[in-house]
Amino acid sequence: MRTNRITLLVEDLDQAIQFYTNAFGLSLIEDSQISESKRIVRIATSDEDVTLNLATPKSGDEDLVGRQAGQRVLVFVDTNNLETDLARFTDNRVDIIDGPRTESFGRCVLVKDLVGNTWEFVERI
Repeated sequence: MRTNRITLLVEDLDQAIQFYTNAFGLSLIEDSQISESKRIVRIATSDEDVTLNLATPKSGDEDLVGRQAGQRVLVFVDTNNLETDLARFTDNRVDIIDGPRTESFGRCVLVKDLVGNTWEFVERI
């Protein structure tokens, strides 16, 4: 078995594409309009990774946007160059909530995404 996709709720797909590709440096893997009411948008750190399926909430799920992991980290990203990421975060006004700091596993930073979820970017030692 292999996980291939995880859904991430967002309020606006086009705004989310811009944020995750520009501010977080992720790649747009797919953007397909399937029908008038269904659009598939997938982003990832690379073509081989698990992709994030960006989706708007269904009726009744609106309050879950930005809270999918509660107050915990939603996504952990291993990065090759945290300094490059930090510069991109600054350029795109990403909210850094902790760090950067050095831990036994590497250098890391906690940031908020477009809708308020917490992500951790780690440059492993």
